[in-house]
Amino acid sequence: MAKETKFPFDLDLSTLDTGSITNILNDIEQHMPLMEDEGDRTQLLQVKEFFEEELKAVKRLH
Repeated sequence: MAKETKFPFDLDLSTLDTGSITNILNDIEQHMPLMEDEGDRTQLLQVKEFFEEELKAVKRLH
C-alpha cells in the first residue's frame, strides 16, 4: 500500500528551528501578491498552512 503523504510534500522539518520556519512563512507572505494565477495562490496558501501547522505541532506558535 502506498504511503499517504501530507500536501504538498512529506518532509522531516525537525532540523528547522522556529526562526527558519518563520523566515519561510515571511517569504511566502512576500510572494503572495506576486501570484497572478488563482491556482498558484491557492497552492502557496496550502504550503503556508503546512508550515504554520508544523509550528503549532511543536508548540512554537504563540
